[in-house]
Amino acid sequence: MKIIDFFEDNKISLDKKFLVAASAGPDSMALLDMLRKMNVEVIAAHFDHQLRSDSEDETKILQKYCGRYDIPLFTAIWPKESQPSRGIEAAARDARYDFLTKVAKAEKADYLLTAHHGDDLLENILLKFIRSGNPEEMNSLQAVGKMHGVSLLRPLLAYSKQELLDYDQKNAIEFIVDSTNNEDETMRNRLRHHVVPLLKKENPNLISNALNYSRKMTDLDKFVEQKVDDVGQLEPFLGRAYRIKSEKIAKLSENEQIIFWQRNIWDKFHRRVNQNLGNFSVGEYQGYFYLFRKGEAPVIAPSQIKLNVPFVFQGETFVLTDKQEKDKVEIGNFWFKEKNTFKAGSLIPGSKLLLQDGKRTKAKKKFAEHAIPLSLRPLCLTIYADNEPIFVEKTYQNQNWIENGKQYFLCKY
Repeated sequence: MKIIDFFEDNKISLDKKFLVAASAGPDSMALLDMLRKMNVEVIAAHFDHQLRSDSEDETKILQKYCGRYDIPLFTAIWPKESQPSRGIEAAARDARYDFLTKVAKAEKADYLLTAHHGDDLLENILLKFIRSGNPEEMNSLQAVGKMHGVSLLRPLLAYSKQELLDYDQKNAIEFIVDSTNNEDETMRNRLRHHVVPLLKKENPNLISNALNYSRKMTDLDKFVEQKVDDVGQLEPFLGRAYRIKSEKIAKLSENEQIIFWQRNIWDKFHRRVNQNLGNFSVGEYQGYFYLFRKGEAPVIAPSQIKLNVPFVFQGETFVLTDKQEKDKVEIGNFWFKEKNTFKAGSLIPGSKLLLQDGKRTKAKKKFAEHAIPLSLRPLCLTIYADNEPIFVEKTYQNQNWIENGKQYFLCKY
């Protein structure tokens, strides 16, 4: 078995720039050395989490190795003041990948490579089987993928941990061992120390079977993904939700609909959910199915805004301007008199909107006409003038003619 097989099997050209996520552990040091011997363009990046007293030794080992072979090394330290008191493992992972992907983009690397190996794959399958039994989660450690817009490769999934240790020993490669891996505090470590050795006694080819499972699941995922795409794409709605016409998923069975929403939640929100869809809601209203996070959006009280000065509404930045701006997304425009004081916020519940004939209509009627469900209505940005709603996003705009009026444009950054 050679690492070159991975690149040939996945049709990945060696005439590329490869960034290795290097921890100075035995796995990433082996990966770094294998790539160096392939004579490809390789750079390394190391993120010091400062979670162990000897973490600075990792940087020293990498500096020594990379210096010997003229491999560019990029390093960063996770400030202790940035570390949360709870959920530190997930936060550390997010901080590390944020750093790695930024380096990849800045250095124009074609691929980011991690040193996950066959034992990691097997542990991941077992861990996710215990926690959820969700096939997508069990196959989250794929050989080829994406991370924050960067192409991600895991070329060592066919290797066992022991094979990488043997490689390091044979080639006299220095590495450091994370002492926390010897503890039984985490479920992954308990599986590694007690369960996996028993399973390997039953079948020495267990890692090969795990890799075969992952490849088969990847093929199945691609097939399902194509079926989901055939149904149709979700339309972004009000910056916080997505929707699709009801008729497009009407022919799907109940189980197929669940798969459809699970896939879209992963794609749009990067969250894996079970059949209950976790912290997300799906609701049908006026010919559309809507997907959004649970919990009603807060009603934002109107507050004064200045013309041509950006303001924030529901976490997004807007500007009301008296001239069109090509570098911004226009979400609506209307006519009104000059030198007016404007306010922005949610539409106050119970409001009535002035029609062109001088009559007023209930806002909820306009919302229904435009298929906007109750839970999403506070997300519709409303512009007030003289305490009168004159524009409601996707719903209403002032229709009355105003002598010597001026056109205004509402834009999103």
